[in-house]
Amino acid sequence: MEDKKEKKRAGLGTRILLRIVTIIVVAAIVLGAGYFAFNRFAGVKTENKLALVDRQLSYCQELVTAKYRYSDIITLKKTSGFAKSYSIIKYTGIIRAGIADITDVSYSVSLDGKTITLSVPEAEVLGNEIVSQSVFDEKQSIFVPISTQEVFDEIEKAKAEALEDMIADGVLDEAREYSIRIITQFMLALGFEEVKIR
Repeated sequence: MEDKKEKKRAGLGTRILLRIVTIIVVAAIVLGAGYFAFNRFAGVKTENKLALVDRQLSYCQELVTAKYRYSDIITLKKTSGFAKSYSIIKYTGIIRAGIADITDVSYSVSLDGKTITLSVPEAEVLGNEIVSQSVFDEKQSIFVPISTQEVFDEIEKAKAEALEDMIADGVLDEAREYSIRIITQFMLALGFEEVKIR
């Protein structure tokens, strides 16, 4: 009688053990499949984010983040004996600074697709053009004429000095800071929760 009870208990213990092993195996299969599906979905989500960032960055070629207007007056004088000539010219120029090619921005997206880390190039001068010029006063002598080339050379020299002054005042630093703010807002608008800039 006791042998039957022991056999019954042993059979019951074996069945319970088989059920536990079966549950563990099924749970492992389900968790493995879930992990694989999650990674595959996360990978697709990350690839979609990368494609979206690439497409949006390709729309911008040049990112101008600072634009400064400046004006100056130059005076050219020439004398020879009693003959003299002079010209007083006012000009206005515009300096543009920012990122020359926005597609140079490199980036990486986290596996969960929530964080993007970008490497933004330094800001540079994108242009320094004269937009207007006018002659205030001039007197020309045929003995010491002021040529058009002399006027252009003097304006070019003044343009270069204005650019040096603005760079010394930190125009490129301001342009970079503003570039970072614009790119950060742009990435947040694309759905990233955190934007890191290097």
